[in-house]
This record gives sequence, structure tokens and C-alpha cells, in this order.
Amino acid sequence: MRQRLFSLVLCLVAVSANAAEIRTLDFTRDDDNYHVISDVYLAAPPSAVYSVLIDYDNLYRVSSAFLETRFIEPIEDGRGVVYLHMEACVLFFCRDVELTEELLVTPETRVEVTILPEKSDLNYGWSSWEIAPVDDGSLVRYELKMQPSFWIPPVIGPMIMKTVARRKGLRAARRVEALAAGQPMPADLAIEPPSSR
Repeated sequence: MRQRLFSLVLCLVAVSANAAEIRTLDFTRDDDNYHVISDVYLAAPPSAVYSVLIDYDNLYRVSSAFLETRFIEPIEDGRGVVYLHMEACVLFFCRDVELTEELLVTPETRVEVTILPEKSDLNYGWSSWEIAPVDDGSLVRYELKMQPSFWIPPVIGPMIMKTVARRKGLRAARRVEALAAGQPMPADLAIEPPSSR
């Protein structure tokens, strides 16, 4: 579950044809606390990557785990509040997860998310996307810290979660890249809207 949730988050960090690349991925667990840091290269400009990452009305295009995403309070003066409903799965363990998040954004360079635990399935959650121009694209540093309010089987350890995060994260990165670069979505990456599933 954690891995799926992390891979979904990583999915928001990158996407497109063949250039998307996960350059680093570190995943650690300390008791019930999880920490992910990843650097992802995308062949798309930072402003366009930023636009995809804050398009909460269409996040389903990045990952099929998103069942519903929407603004509760639109971004105004660098702040907003969003709702996410996801189905997170790792191996045999699946769970519906609902999150309400407060956004703090710096246009084109940073998206920071703080979970509102009283309205979410996490005791604690914080993440950030730092977007910087590099070469002919963007380097996105993603960091996530979280503590779920539900049980995760101990067999689903950091190695399994890291493996799943790398695989699903790269697919999500390719989607983000395609959307940000204005390219057609490759057929093997296309996702139907939740209402059509």
C-alpha cells in the first residue's frame, strides 16, 4: 500500500516518451514512518511540469490509482486545499486512501503538500516537488515523509516498495513528461477517466 502510494506520488513528478529517467530513488522505513527522496529527469520545461503537477482536476492522467482528485479551495496567493481519493496497492495489499492536503506553491519551481490528518488516512504526511531547469528539460526532486493511520503488512518492506515505486514511478514520469511536453500520450500509458473505469 505504501509503495503504491509512494509510486503514485512519484508518478506526479515525471512523464513522457523515452527521456523520462529516475536518476535516484531512496526509500526508507522507520517503524511506521516512511521517507522517499527521488530525482527524476523530464524532457519538458519546468513551467509545463509545474502545470501538470498542480492540475488536480486531471491527476488521473498521471496514475490510475487516482479515483477522484479536486480542489476544495483553488490556489490563491500561493495556497490551496485539495482532496484525493486513491486506491493504493502493493502486492496483495490494497486500500482506499482519502487525503485532504494543503498546498503551498511557488509558481514553476515548487509544490509543497501538507496532509490535514483530521481529514485524511494518514497520521502525518508532507511532500514537496522542487522543479529546476537542466539541459533541455527539468529535474524534479521529490521528497515524501508520511505515517499512515492504517496497518501495512510487515512483509511489504522497503525493498518491495522501492521496486514498485521505481516501476510505477517511471510510468507516471513518462505520463507527466508527455503531458508537459504537449505530446500525444503513448497508447501503453493512456489512462481512462475514473468515470469510464
